[in-house]
Formats: sequence, C-alpha cells, structure tokens
Amino acid sequence: MKNKLLIIAALFTLILTGCAKENIETEAEPKMVTVSVTMTSPEDDAATRVSLTPDAQTPHGLLLKWETTDKLMLCFEYNANYYHVDANIDANSISANGKSANFTFTIPTQILPGETFNLYVVYQKTNGDGTDGGYFRSGTKIYELEKNEKDCITLDQLSLTSQRGISRPMLYFEKTNITNTDNPDIGPIKLIHAGWIMAIHLKNITDAEIDLPDGISLGFLYFGEDWVYNGEWPDATTSFDFSNHSFSSSSTEISDLYLSINEDASNPLYGQQLAANASIVFYRWVASIKNIPTLDGEISFNDFEAWDINFSMLPARTIEYGKVYHVYTTWDGSNFSRTGRY
Repeated sequence: MKNKLLIIAALFTLILTGCAKENIETEAEPKMVTVSVTMTSPEDDAATRVSLTPDAQTPHGLLLKWETTDKLMLCFEYNANYYHVDANIDANSISANGKSANFTFTIPTQILPGETFNLYVVYQKTNGDGTDGGYFRSGTKIYELEKNEKDCITLDQLSLTSQRGISRPMLYFEKTNITNTDNPDIGPIKLIHAGWIMAIHLKNITDAEIDLPDGISLGFLYFGEDWVYNGEWPDATTSFDFSNHSFSSSSTEISDLYLSINEDASNPLYGQQLAANASIVFYRWVASIKNIPTLDGEISFNDFEAWDINFSMLPARTIEYGKVYHVYTTWDGSNFSRTGRY
C-alpha cells in the first residue's frame, strides 16, 4: 500500500510539472538596434554637429558637434500604445569631424515580430532633472521640452546652481510603418530643427562699465499677437506634438520672448559687467510660428533702476527653422536701440 501511494504521488508530481512547463510563456528577447544619426547646424547646412562652441570658421559658435554624453529620446507607436526609450550614443562611433555618430536602443518587446510601428525621435540637451522637462509625456507622442529656456542664453556657460545656461535647440525625426524584422529599416536618421535661434548683440555705448541687464523682452509688452511658445514669462511648459508637428504652451501669455540675463544665481552670467564700448551676444533658442510680427523691445537694469522700451525694435519677417538671426542693439544709459551690424 505504501508503494502504491509513492507511485501515485510521483505520477501526480509529474502531471503538475508537465502542466507547469506547458503554461510557461517565453518572453521575446529585446532587439538591439544601432543607427547612424546626423543633423544640420544652424549656420551651416553642410555641418551636422551638436555642441555650440566657437571656432575660426564660425566665430558666433553655432557649429554643432556630438558629445559623448548625448542621447536621443524615442517614442514607439504601436496599436495605439506608446513606448518611450532612450538611445545612448556610442562614444567610439563619433566621427573625426564630430558630424555623425551611432546610437543604440532596444525595440520594445510589446511590438511583435512582423508587425509595423511608428517611430518618433527627439534630440535636446537635458540637465538630468527628470521633473524639469526633456521627455515624452506618458502615454503620448507629445514631447515636453526642457523648462526655463529663458535662462539658456549662452553657448558655453552653465550656472552652478541651476545647471542651465547653454542654448538647447530641439531637433526631431519620424518614420512611419516600420516593420519589426531582424533588421528593421529605421536609419540612417537625419534630425531636423523644430525652432530657430535669435542672437541678440548688446553694445554698451556709455563711457563707463555697466552691470549686465536683468533681462530683455521682445514681443508685445502690453497687448499683441501670439507668436512664441517658449517665451516663459511667466514660467510655463512648452510641448511639441508629433500629431501635427506643432508647439503649445501651458501659458496663455505667448506674445513675449524673455531672456533672463542677470536676475539671480540661476543665470549663468549673474553678477557680470560689460565694459564701456564693449559688446556681448545672448543666444536664445525660440519655439515659435514662422511669421514673426513686429516686436517691441524692453531692457531693464538693477531691478528697474534703469530701463527702456523700444516700440519698434524689430520689423516683421518670416524665419526658417534651423537658422540664426542676429539682432544688433545698443544701450547709451537711457535708450535701447537697434543698430546696424558692428
């Protein structure tokens, strides 16, 4: 009797084991993909670099160059679901001239073999703060840009307190109906610009050293036409929707472009001065419509101890994304004026 019980127990164990094996689901192994990525520079369509550093050929410093810490933000659209993945750069793949590099990423396992998906890609330098923008909004193909672009007015200087200060253009790419094969037809990827850069030159034509201005505002100071989505006065969130390739803002005040220059320690140029007859350039990346209306200009110093409004600072014009537009201005102690190139 005891032997019969042992046999029955053994059979029962085999039956349970067999059922367990039949119910095991094998998970798809993550598929790694490497693609080559290039982009155009704001001032040189032939250049494809990503660091805003000056050199002899581009004295205003707008030649872009890939850096070893760069990454791409990816959004996969499949069966009305959205999966977000970061693509890390292969530092060893950066070309000698810095114009191209390879990025590696994993295709989400939820996308089945043989199925088609859409891919949306964003490049924008981030400050690493996950609450400060620089990511796709959960469950969407809407990208939330880095916040506080108003502080990012230089090419190479960061505030030690905020880690902001360098202009952060957003570039993007998309491709639809990609089949998930062993070697999906994704790349090469060529990123395109979603906005443009305004380079504001300011010259001190007084006979003495001055503090840098607290800020500069360009737009409609009392009323006017909506045109800019990352003006950020007041603080707001700017988003880019791949559904219609358009920007939006959480603020209803989208008629002014603000540059925060010397207000507090979050500004990279905080506490600096400008010598008599010297000039400085502020670089501001702009997410806006293409048809820019006539803009007023305001400048303020030392908490409005000195300030001026120019009600015809910039004429209306149509801009191209991916370009840099230079504005030359002067301050004589009382008047904020636009001038010819100096």
